[in-house]
Amino acid sequence: MSSDITELRYWIDLAIKMAIGVLVSIIGLDYRSVKNSLQELQENKYRVSVEVQVIQAELNNIKIRLDRIETKLDKVLAR
Repeated sequence: MSSDITELRYWIDLAIKMAIGVLVSIIGLDYRSVKNSLQELQENKYRVSVEVQVIQAELNNIKIRLDRIETKLDKVLAR
């Protein structure tokens, strides 16, 4: 009878350890997935911020050109 109890404890202990191992593996996979997603988001954020800066510079150049055209038109119309 005592060998049955020992054997049952052994299998319960083994099952608990296996469950803990599976849980740790799942958490590890999830952590890597989240880490990769965060890295991709940071890269996309950087890429978008660079694109926004380029667009802002282009808009500033267009504004300057439009101001020059407006000044020239004002001079022509003033004659």
